[in-house]
Amino acid sequence: MASSQRGRSRGSGSPQGRRPAGRSGDAELDVFEEMQRVLDTPLAELMATEEERAQAEELTRLAGASTAICRMRNVVAFVGGGRAATQAGNLRGADLVALSGLLNTGEQVPPQVRSIDDLPDTAHAFRWAAAAGFVEWRGTKIVAGPMASELERDPLAAWLKAAITLLEHGVLDAFRPGWRKSYVEFLDANVAGLLVGMAEIPGPVPLTVIEDSAWDLVSSGSGYRRDDKAERSHVVRLAHAMIAQLLDLGIVVRDQEQVELTGLGGALAAIASFSSDDEDGELDLVDTDAESLLLCCLEMQPDEARAELLSWTQGRPADDAAQEICEAMRDADDPELWRLGLEALSILDPAVARTAARQLQSQPRLGRLATEWLHQGSTTRRR
Repeated sequence: MASSQRGRSRGSGSPQGRRPAGRSGDAELDVFEEMQRVLDTPLAELMATEEERAQAEELTRLAGASTAICRMRNVVAFVGGGRAATQAGNLRGADLVALSGLLNTGEQVPPQVRSIDDLPDTAHAFRWAAAAGFVEWRGTKIVAGPMASELERDPLAAWLKAAITLLEHGVLDAFRPGWRKSYVEFLDANVAGLLVGMAEIPGPVPLTVIEDSAWDLVSSGSGYRRDDKAERSHVVRLAHAMIAQLLDLGIVVRDQEQVELTGLGGALAAIASFSSDDEDGELDLVDTDAESLLLCCLEMQPDEARAELLSWTQGRPADDAAQEICEAMRDADDPELWRLGLEALSILDPAVARTAARQLQSQPRLGRLATEWLHQGSTTRRR
């Protein structure tokens, strides 16, 4: 994306006008310099007509005024010339309390703050800012990051970086521990599709439509009955939390029980629509985490799932793959996912797989299944 490229180009230290290594000729140099100019220029300044410039300026205004970008500015301003970092790269307790007050999230501050997770709203803003490059951990301090200057110089570029970072990490699952249900990932994976769908519907969208869509996705993907009111109420709560994040970013506006895309939301939906057509809509699961892989494979035909498991396991060292699979199995509640995890282990080097399965034997919920799997493997080898 242009925003991330912008941050990298400024942090590279490459002087403007110097010929790139490996290039020759004035034509190539002209192209390179034009690319640099585009990357370093706010959108409004690139527009050819007054109408286009006005539209770009309005998007920039909306981006700069969004709650999310205001909080990113506050995080950067608080960090200033540098704040002491913990060994994990977080702010210290007193600084977290002070930042919480500056962000004005309304969260309850406990009498004693032992870790960043004691202030989940502050943790969310700080981790998001760090992932987007607005702040970074350098040595013993938290300092302003490579994207910090964009918050003032080009708010639209900063907003795009923040929005894409959140979508890539997961609107619900990113930067905030504590969600208990694995189907949070189903909802996160569908946010881009939600935006594209809203862009295709003229006017506001009732919240009930979004709630029903979220429940359809989760109930079909996780095997819940359609009339399971308890689970549906939990999904509705998550859907509203997702909408709250989109509101903070300025992607949607809410009028009572309806939401509608803003100009920023429409622009992001266009990007999402363009990106979602790659590879004829096929998923590339090689770089995903083990839990997401197994959840997706649960919805596939056996041969298709086996092929995805094979590609995923071949894409990393066997020891790493085994560790990730075991962690996903320990965190899951679904016996079908456990069985699929053991199938993934069976693809790995037998010695690595047996070592991993023996570790699972000590888990109360997985011990019997792992023992059966090990026994079946030894029986097969004897035959």
